[in-house]
Amino acid sequence: MEKVLKSHRNNLGGLTLTIDNPSSIVFPQKVYKVTEGNLVINLVGSSGADIDFNNSTFYIGITGNFLIRMISGGESSNYETTKNASFYGSASNTEEGKGRFGLNALKAHNVHFEYLSFYDAQSMGYHLFDLAAVDNFIFNDLEVRGFGKAGLSSLDRDRLYKSNPHALYSEAIQVDSAYEGCFGTYGFSDSTNIIFNKEKKGLPKNADSKSKISTNITLKNSYFGPYTGVIGQGKIDNERYMARQYFSATAIGSHSGTGTPKVTIMDNTF
Repeated sequence: MEKVLKSHRNNLGGLTLTIDNPSSIVFPQKVYKVTEGNLVINLVGSSGADIDFNNSTFYIGITGNFLIRMISGGESSNYETTKNASFYGSASNTEEGKGRFGLNALKAHNVHFEYLSFYDAQSMGYHLFDLAAVDNFIFNDLEVRGFGKAGLSSLDRDRLYKSNPHALYSEAIQVDSAYEGCFGTYGFSDSTNIIFNKEKKGLPKNADSKSKISTNITLKNSYFGPYTGVIGQGKIDNERYMARQYFSATAIGSHSGTGTPKVTIMDNTF
């Protein structure tokens, strides 16, 4: 892992990693840039191995995204854990769908996320975590600050709400079923076909409209609020490019698919 990361000189834009390890992976503790392309991480194992970012920081520029595709998981006694990272996005200063973090999980199970911070990393109309037919997911100690897209006046927001309300209330954590189009179509290139069917863009493998819903989702000890600081592109360029929209994301919800997911929400600040 360290050799691969070194070869990209700390700019991980354009890199695709497929991780199917029986043992945990620890990233070298550094500040990484994600610009001029996407970083795509495919998590495909089922051993319960952890991904520890080791308190690293990721600066996501206006031309990059940090994308994770997950079909992995652990056991009831050994959850797969992804932890210890900060992500500075540029979502409020670039076009919709850019400068963001996004994780799509398809039929994954027994997964734990903890000690993750997101600053201006959720683009309007997109989710930080998009869950399709997953089981037993725990989100603990997340810090989610900021949500939006550049250049929206109050009038623009009113018009957008009337034409596409989901763009304004898209949740940081979306709890969904696995059906055609559940992940949308953005960013599903050949490099991610390990999870997605390339003949039908946006359709997960084995997905269907009758697939079971996501269930047993826990969100606890987390914070959701606005962000007013320097964006990822500003961190990359060492300039004070500030977040342009001071919105707070909708924390968690489900508005498509079938059935009602079991969600536990406790000890959070909204």
